[in-house]
Amino acid sequence: FSPLRMVGFKEASSLVINGKTYSVPDNLPANISLNEFIRNHAHLKGTKNMCLEGGCGSCIVTAKHKHPDTGKELEHAVNSCLVPLYSCRGWQITTVEGVGSKTRGYSDVQTRLAKGNGSQCGYCSVGMVMNMYSLMKAKPELTMKEIENSFGGNLCRCTGYRPILDSFKSFGKDAPKWLVDKCAADIEDLITICPVKKTPCIRNGTCNRESCEEDTEVVDLLEISSSKISLQDGNNWYSVSEKREIFEILDMCCDSDYTFVGGNTAHGVYRTKYPMAHYINLNNVAQLHSIVEAGGTIVLGANNSLTAAMDYFYTKSQQEPQQFGYLKKLADHIDLIANVPVRNVGTLAGNLSIKNQHKEFPSDLFLMLETVGASIVVEDGMEQESVMSPQEFRDFDMTKKLITKIILPSIDSNQYVCRTFKITPRAQNAHAFINAGFLFKIDKKDNFKVLERPKIIFGGINPDFVHASSAEEEAVGKQLLDSAALKSILSKLQSDLHADHVKPDASPEYRQGLACSLFYKFVLGLSPESTEMTLRSGGEDLTRPLSSGLQDLTTDKTIWPVSKPIPKIEALAQCSGEAEYANDVPNQPNEVYGAFVVATQGPTDSFTLDASEALKLPGVVAFYTAKDIPGKNSFIHPVGFAGLEHEMIFAEKDVPCAGMPLGAIFADTHELAHRAAELVKVTYQGLHTPQINVKKIVDSKDHSRLWLAAQKKADTVKTDVKHEIQGSHWFPTQYHFTMETQTC
Repeated sequence: FSPLRMVGFKEASSLVINGKTYSVPDNLPANISLNEFIRNHAHLKGTKNMCLEGGCGSCIVTAKHKHPDTGKELEHAVNSCLVPLYSCRGWQITTVEGVGSKTRGYSDVQTRLAKGNGSQCGYCSVGMVMNMYSLMKAKPELTMKEIENSFGGNLCRCTGYRPILDSFKSFGKDAPKWLVDKCAADIEDLITICPVKKTPCIRNGTCNRESCEEDTEVVDLLEISSSKISLQDGNNWYSVSEKREIFEILDMCCDSDYTFVGGNTAHGVYRTKYPMAHYINLNNVAQLHSIVEAGGTIVLGANNSLTAAMDYFYTKSQQEPQQFGYLKKLADHIDLIANVPVRNVGTLAGNLSIKNQHKEFPSDLFLMLETVGASIVVEDGMEQESVMSPQEFRDFDMTKKLITKIILPSIDSNQYVCRTFKITPRAQNAHAFINAGFLFKIDKKDNFKVLERPKIIFGGINPDFVHASSAEEEAVGKQLLDSAALKSILSKLQSDLHADHVKPDASPEYRQGLACSLFYKFVLGLSPESTEMTLRSGGEDLTRPLSSGLQDLTTDKTIWPVSKPIPKIEALAQCSGEAEYANDVPNQPNEVYGAFVVATQGPTDSFTLDASEALKLPGVVAFYTAKDIPGKNSFIHPVGFAGLEHEMIFAEKDVPCAGMPLGAIFADTHELAHRAAELVKVTYQGLHTPQINVKKIVDSKDHSRLWLAAQKKADTVKTDVKHEIQGSHWFPTQYHFTMETQTC
């Protein structure tokens, strides 16, 4: 046993942002994100945040680091809101300020988006720029299709995606000349072309140097050794480089809570408990990032990223199509998991661990591995390996254990048919309503006869469901292209499916029908030439073409600049992160952050609050409720306006509805305020069944909730009425979904 060395804090926690080295102070919490450090400590406000779960893309930055096994330099997009700051030790980070600015000159990525009219409010623009910049760093030559397929993790709520995608597709090696000319970087000659590199100058032509490389302080990743950082909040952060060190730390933890840190993308799905006593960073362990081919199998280190696995699968499927051709199917399915920045750091083991901890999670990776008969290797501190199927792993106790390997078998494509599906609310970046995996050994010459027990697997049915066992048994020996045989298998499949209903999931009936439809789709796709023409498309995957659109707008050039189409004045400021939003305004002295404490139940007759635990946290300064408001507890101005009713700021005696603010807590940081809000204890008395359907409330004639707002008497008597019209119109609710967060 050799404990990890305690290192100097500067040595343990240095990173480079835009060429400048930052040493992280030891008074920051262990779970602080890279985004919080960039905005509030490096004071680079160009990087935004909104969802804090890796879905909106406003927080994207470029990370440069070395692969722990191959030593290859990686440069790709990451969601700074998810990446833990302390896992960035030795990384080189580029934010939008490092890409281009007014003083240094704007980059081609920024100017093309501006010229292409790709910004409106501009809040998403920096994330769009950084995603495109990162794509070009990761792969200099891109097709338009690759570019368009890589923005599933970037939201825009006002501009519309077409001008954004058109601007960036102009970088594609197959982009038409008219598109390049439309978006080419010639905005008022704001770009200086470097005479050495023949690319936009990063210094706007002011350096007068023969080389236009950045002045960059580099932290050599190869010199990074294992370390332990003891933080002021009492928590410990470990960076390990050997597998044995992980188990040494687990022994030291005793009964204290701990967490393994990979990409931390699971935090975007299920909020992690915080703070943990021990954080163990696995990102520098070479054994967990290797890929080895041995004995007709592929052994993946469990901490390989989804992107690394996806890239390898595409390559291997082309090299050995007969034995590993199925890997292309898996790679295509991985492309539907999350989005590019999440896949760049999200790990195989992390995805499987979510499934182990949350059985209801419709993990695509779990489904794929179970479908192809993969094995998961788990190790403990006694150097004991447990090899199991994904289904066995789902129920395995992982306390102080580590997923180390995933073993993929060879599957003869001449004998087996493998296919997976994922049906989602959106085309990208969405969890599945239902996902499905099928693996059949068949005799194609005998009407696709099933030669052994197949695998018919679904996710999203209920937490315990994996295999459609009755359908699998029924399929053995059946000819899949025989209508009677297919009906018998579908009948058994219907009896296997017992979908649960947890809001806001789709209805059980829909999901069960969808599962049966996917199996039917699989069968239709077995032999398209044997399928009726009217049914043939049912077995095919729909191919989304490249988006396109044109507008034909003519103006009178004789009166230019009046009516001349030009980019808006703010465009470059928005695309460079120089536009200032409310949340970017520098902090004032003694400024604190607030967070609402909201009701999780309602309506209730009464409630009580206890904020004592929250107020014990260092940095929490106050908790206010309705009784602390000096004036009227109302959002409405005391003068009043016609048609407006009294709206309470905080609930007073009763809780009118779930989500009602009960109070507000204030702390030194935004993150601490929200953490403290969760610690405020709320006790409810007299809970009633909520009535949230407007039609039911109207039908109930409940006068406490319904009143006559206006009435107009008839101008004529009934005998003069020629036609009587009755009807109603329903306006459903809509989530108030803006990119810029509400700040005051």
